[in-house]
Amino acid sequence: MLLFTMQKTAHKNTQPPLLQQGFTLVEVMVVVVILSVTAGLVALSVNGGKARKNRAFYEHFIDSMDYIRLVSAERMQPMGIRIIKDDQGQFVPQVVQLENAYAHYQLQAQKNTTNRSKNTMELSANIRSNSNSNAASDNKKPAWIEETEIELPKIPDGVNLEFVPLEQSVSTQNLQPWFVGQEVPSVLWYGTGQATVVNIEIKYKDRLVGDVIQLLADGSVKVEGKAVAD
Repeated sequence: MLLFTMQKTAHKNTQPPLLQQGFTLVEVMVVVVILSVTAGLVALSVNGGKARKNRAFYEHFIDSMDYIRLVSAERMQPMGIRIIKDDQGQFVPQVVQLENAYAHYQLQAQKNTTNRSKNTMELSANIRSNSNSNAASDNKKPAWIEETEIELPKIPDGVNLEFVPLEQSVSTQNLQPWFVGQEVPSVLWYGTGQATVVNIEIKYKDRLVGDVIQLLADGSVKVEGKAVAD
């Protein structure tokens, strides 16, 4: 009897242990679906945040253009927007103004006043004054410089601006040299109520952020056929 009990116990100990069950195919598929949905929600949240940021820049840029137009008209100062490369190598928009915009006309007026008849002493004194004024005028030639009082909104990552000039609203034959050349901003208000006609496209990864912005010949800003309110 004792021998039978020992054999039975030995037989029980030699049975292989039960294998632990793993995940079923259904459970694995449920986990994959949950992860996919979560990743999709995160992507939508990130992309939605970028879209809102890009749209805010778009609307702020339009407001900035309209403000520059008003300042240019009030000061009777030629102003514009050009694209430059910053210290990080990124292309960013910059507001500029024409320094000494009326120096050329002031010099012409001075020359006209000295063309009348003068005696010998007046002519001698006039030659000296003209030489001094010519030297001073060389230092006061009109030049495009940064307008530090007006700051454009910071351009978001991945966003770029494209300026597409249209037909000339002002004949280039009637323009002074400082209005012609590479240094002249593509978006330009002349300070006389006129401006260059240009389309401005704001893009994110080659896709338009909003409608095309158009600068009209009268200096106003238009978006999708609607003028921006003053």
